[in-house]
Amino acid sequence: MNPAENSPKSLHRYFPASENDKRWGLYVTTAGLSRIPPHAHYPPDGHPAGYDFNFKTGRILDEIVMVYISKGQGWFESKCSRRQKVTAGQVFLLFPGVWHRYMPDAATGWDEHWVGFDGDLPRRWIKEKFFSPKTPVLPAGRENFLLGCFTGLMETIRANPPAMQQILSGNVMNIAGWLCSARQIPSAPGDQPAAPIQEILARLQNGFAAHIDIRQLAREIGVSYSWLRHNFSQHTGFAPHQYLLELRMACARNLLATTARPVKEIAAQSGFADEHYFSRIFKNRVGVTPNQWRDRSRHAG
Repeated sequence: MNPAENSPKSLHRYFPASENDKRWGLYVTTAGLSRIPPHAHYPPDGHPAGYDFNFKTGRILDEIVMVYISKGQGWFESKCSRRQKVTAGQVFLLFPGVWHRYMPDAATGWDEHWVGFDGDLPRRWIKEKFFSPKTPVLPAGRENFLLGCFTGLMETIRANPPAMQQILSGNVMNIAGWLCSARQIPSAPGDQPAAPIQEILARLQNGFAAHIDIRQLAREIGVSYSWLRHNFSQHTGFAPHQYLLELRMACARNLLATTARPVKEIAAQSGFADEHYFSRIFKNRVGVTPNQWRDRSRHAG
């Protein structure tokens, strides 16, 4: 065997953050890719002090790191979570101030992609429990999109464009969004798939202007109303009726801003059968009447 074929291959970068980068709210500290073949030394050499570690002693970092495993398998352990197996298609998160260690299985090796970052915004993600040290291993979900985010991140680093930190922060937010999406895929009794939610979303998005009975819609799709309410909320962050109202309100705001149609006509085209009910709901949610919002939006434009 060629010794080079059994050697780790790693590309990694570490970045300073200016005060301007920190004011942005999210800045990247490190990013990279390592391909670790079976029985290879781990971690690869060349990481600076503070980032290098060995499995026996573990490590504590000051920032957040997302590590995506696209091939192979291994192990992860932290102060807040038990030792657990990590396989291709999973992501594990390293949290600031939390001891951790991880390594690939010697028999398989693994391919790891990572990005480290910090700032007011990701700290708020932790505070608001979007991500928790107690559940650091997450499904990657739609891996083709996630892999595209990591690839785009590395391409940006190679290109080194102006405002690179701000561009990289967009990649990080995209990755974080896909992880949140993967966690919210409904898991129903009887292992019902996410297809019913997707079908109902499509029906609401395409037919929000007409009368829609959510209970009847659930029966037509073949799920119970209680299942729909729970899983729809997990998937979208809205109850079904709230989501339908949001669609109608978005349509109404667009028509108010872009047309001269009367409020009564806009209400009907947006799915509101009664103009007065529409005006009352609009003011409660937006803070001004439809006509006042129209005048304000046109003045801003």
